[in-house]
Amino acid sequence: MLTFIKMEFLKLKRSKIFLLSILMAALPSILMFIATFAFDETQSFDALFSTVNMYMSALFAILLFSIIISYLFGREYNEHTLKTMLTIPISRGKFLVSKYVMFLIWILILTVVTSLSTLAFGFAAGLTGFTLQLFINSFAELLFANILLFLTFSPFVFISLFITNMVPAMVGGATLTLVNLLVHGQTWAPYVPWVCPYLISSGEIADYGVSLMVPYGVILATFIIGLAVSYVYFTKKDVPL
Repeated sequence: MLTFIKMEFLKLKRSKIFLLSILMAALPSILMFIATFAFDETQSFDALFSTVNMYMSALFAILLFSIIISYLFGREYNEHTLKTMLTIPISRGKFLVSKYVMFLIWILILTVVTSLSTLAFGFAAGLTGFTLQLFINSFAELLFANILLFLTFSPFVFISLFITNMVPAMVGGATLTLVNLLVHGQTWAPYVPWVCPYLISSGEIADYGVSLMVPYGVILATFIIGLAVSYVYFTKKDVPL
């Protein structure tokens, strides 16, 4: 499995998708940097970190993660390398798990990029109130939200295996982003898997009067169902090569 992950990193070195994901991870902080001067949006690091975390985990990450999923799992089909990869003495199940691990590592990298870019643009804008503890807490909050969001994207793995083109993933990601915008603040928001991560990490879930077991249960159920379906499809079905 470690060999597969190393191979994925080698592929990323030649990929424009990785660079695009880095830019998208920094985009919320760039937009808030512009808003600071254009609209006087934020005056403190606390407000900046909170706003960037909200935009990233509730909006930008949805579209970004769907693109990454489609790239990681559908690329082997599009580049006709899956047949070669499966000749290596490793089970299809381990191959699929290695893709999940790579997706998680990619998310960790993007989380670091978002937090560091927010820090840099905050200093560039001359904001006040920075402390190391504030940065650590903000990073931990975003990391927690992104890991929870990672769990909710297992159904996209199946979609990417079933439909290898990136267009459906982008459309689905854009649709979920719109759904998050519409659902946030509604009483049934804790029951929507892709809204739950931000509500839990930010503490806003307390405003909805539901047990924490509900959103955690929704996220876990989404992950298990998506993982099971994608595993069965990839390992048991005659996947076109």
